Amino acid sequence: MKLMKRTIISCLIGSCFMIPVEAQTSKSELLSHLELASGNYCNYPNPTGHITPAPAGYEPFYVSHYGRHGARYMTDDDAYKYVLGKMDTAQVRGWLTEKGVDVYERLKVAAADAYHRDGDLTPLGGRQHRAIAHRLCVNYPSLMMQPITVKANSSTVRRCMLSMANFCQELLIMNPSLNISMDASEHDMYYIIPNDSIEIPKSETDGDLYEKLDKFRHEKLNGRHQIAMLFNTKEANAFIDGYQFADALWNITSDMLCLPELGLSFNDLFTEDELIDGFRVYNASWCLWEGLMPGSQPNYYAIYPLLKNFLDEADLMIASGKKGIRLRFGHDSVVLPFSFILGVQEAMGGTDDMEDLHNHFSIFRLIPMAGNVQLVFFRKQGSDDILVKFLMNENETSVPITTDCYPFYHWKDVRTYYRNMLEEANITYKTKIEKDEDNDD
Repeated sequence: MKLMKRTIISCLIGSCFMIPVEAQTSKSELLSHLELASGNYCNYPNPTGHITPAPAGYEPFYVSHYGRHGARYMTDDDAYKYVLGKMDTAQVRGWLTEKGVDVYERLKVAAADAYHRDGDLTPLGGRQHRAIAHRLCVNYPSLMMQPITVKANSSTVRRCMLSMANFCQELLIMNPSLNISMDASEHDMYYIIPNDSIEIPKSETDGDLYEKLDKFRHEKLNGRHQIAMLFNTKEANAFIDGYQFADALWNITSDMLCLPELGLSFNDLFTEDELIDGFRVYNASWCLWEGLMPGSQPNYYAIYPLLKNFLDEADLMIASGKKGIRLRFGHDSVVLPFSFILGVQEAMGGTDDMEDLHNHFSIFRLIPMAGNVQLVFFRKQGSDDILVKFLMNENETSVPITTDCYPFYHWKDVRTYYRNMLEEANITYKTKIEKDEDNDD
């Protein structure tokens, strides 16, 4: 698809220039902020706070938002089951080292806390969404302090519904005159989550990339260090899959960032390089899973209904002449490909060089816990020229559309660009038989 094979286009501010795209990450940056190595478990970063004033006479009148749920427990207990199952056996057989016994006890505490909380929002997750809502009110008081309507929808998953509730609760605290409606229904899932009815174009090289990823994952998360640290006999190697063991421990370790109240850390199970290797594994995995890697199957097609929803609802709001806020709450599996579809600079560095990918593309910049995309709309009395600003995790960002007033874009240009994208995508939907066959697979 031609529109998706693009680079950032020059913006016109007085004279033409290219908006600089910062290097995505580096080992030195990760070593300085090791929490970033948790990838999509990463806690929501504080935005820069830089807000470019709108051109003279323009005032905000509409915000359109899609956000990931906040910090959560792991979505299932498979990691705990695998690790503790192996360590239970080793404990009985006397195979645990002194370090192994210590880690075993810590893991039991963490697993007990996570029991029957698969994917649940943590207290930190609620605080993250309240903070984002608070800043929205502080940053745009001329809009947010009015008695406007706020429409919110979320995925039917509990953590998303609670994220929505926390966000809206903070808005209401900031401005009790807001008229807020909240809903979480299958009726809206066709755009809130990836639409599995859409036919995804096939790629002849997708399978090769998955084989390459599998090899990359097993090289980086091989478990040799962890097994040698926790078990006192080589017999442990016979009944432990090193990759599965290290992968489970890396996920447990990363999820502890979502649970600061628990006061547990498993960072001592990994060297700094190993923690970073875990990030690199999941950074490459997400890039491939969502179809952002050159040659991969374009799974982001399943997110096109969300783009259409953003466009349609913006057009309706503009035509109404009213003011309002539109909130949507879902998952990282939407925020990441949606960012790519929009062409925000942080999402455009995909490469099939998995060793080097993290230098150009980093999921912690895109899908930390509570990660979000916001479009803020502005208008000027007496003018029909609508301006819009794109925010990635509340930071101003660029998209590949020509403008003479960056970081603001003319809505007529934005609308045309994305409407053309939808038309060019030529989206088709599966028949019921095809969808049932996919579900059987």
